[in-house]
Amino acid sequence: MKYYHSHVIIPEKCTGRMKCLRACPTEAIRLRHGTITYYDDLCVDCGACINVCPEHVFVPMIDEISDFEKFEFKLAIPSRTLYTQFGSAIHPSLVHQALKNIGFDAVVDSSRVCHELMFAISEHIKTNPKERPIISSFCPALIRLIQVNYPNLMELISTFDVPREITAKEAKHEYAEKLGISMSKIGAIYITSCPAMVVSIKQPAEKEKSWFDGAIAIKDIYNMILPELMMVNKGQKPKSTDDYFYYGRGWGEIGHVSQYLDAERHLTVVGIENIMNVLNDIETEKLRNIDYIEAFTCTQGCMGGIFCVENPYIARHTAIILEKNFGEPKSFNEQEVLKKYKEQYYFLGRHVLPRPTRALASDIGTSIKRMIQKERILVKLPKKDCGLCGAPSCETFAQDCARGEADLSDCIFFKLSTH
Repeated sequence: MKYYHSHVIIPEKCTGRMKCLRACPTEAIRLRHGTITYYDDLCVDCGACINVCPEHVFVPMIDEISDFEKFEFKLAIPSRTLYTQFGSAIHPSLVHQALKNIGFDAVVDSSRVCHELMFAISEHIKTNPKERPIISSFCPALIRLIQVNYPNLMELISTFDVPREITAKEAKHEYAEKLGISMSKIGAIYITSCPAMVVSIKQPAEKEKSWFDGAIAIKDIYNMILPELMMVNKGQKPKSTDDYFYYGRGWGEIGHVSQYLDAERHLTVVGIENIMNVLNDIETEKLRNIDYIEAFTCTQGCMGGIFCVENPYIARHTAIILEKNFGEPKSFNEQEVLKKYKEQYYFLGRHVLPRPTRALASDIGTSIKRMIQKERILVKLPKKDCGLCGAPSCETFAQDCARGEADLSDCIFFKLSTH
């Protein structure tokens, strides 16, 4: 299967610093004889390679607003991180107005869905004690990390859909009915903080098809709406609106679930290395008495995404002030949410499946032979994990040799020991 990824590689830019090789959490990158080898089945689109490469070998691929001119009606659904990029003095409604000024026909906030969905999940935890711990499905890079490295944990991924998708679904239905046009003529565009969200739209692992038609990076839209914000903010009071909007901790922001769940029975973890440590503890049954895990591969949650402009720590501080100023949530009908929950409205409908990778593609007999060969090779290696062979670790190098993709002589220390 050919996997969609949110970046392209320009190998001629590479100078062999190997930062990407060491940063990749799934060991999807090799550097041999001055050439990058990239295993797309192992890539989880976390953006680590984009973030660390000083030569910009990995170039993000993302939509531009002009790509959506084919739609009669353009609908923007911003990540809640967008509001934290402009400082606490900018009222969120002004951000919406600026988005309309640059060409969007409507802007839809996900506040209501965020709270409805977390209420439904809290009910699910109370009434379904067997699934533990439930792992949040909000971060697409996290889902792909589990698909690739932790297939035994797939059934723990939440089967609830995420607020951005439910918001897009409801908005498309609402505007199609209101305008009397087909939903195919309405373009739903997500304004995202990270490349993994782009992949979840273009080739979702969670469902057959996304309700979104594309995504624009916050850093790209930022430069477009900042001049508009400066114009609309000059002596202009925010427009009153009947739409459901308030700024509070939302999905993608650290600690959102603490509003709804028992603080002693939920865990928040950020950063891929930390997540992998927690997932390892789940596999070895060291993690107990946890109902729900809120996890983000980016540090500081979505505010640490590589498509953001603002320093993530400053953005988080801005979020605190925005919550203080605009943080009075409107109530929602709990009975209606419970009814939707019982009707499976909020669910994906199926568990996410493991991804077939290089490690899982062979028959059992071949896999066992390769495993034995790998161990034989590994004992001959220095265990320095220097990366000079082009693999991120000696163990990975031994595995590559067993697969016939590398030669033992590529290890400089093995070469020296045999001369």
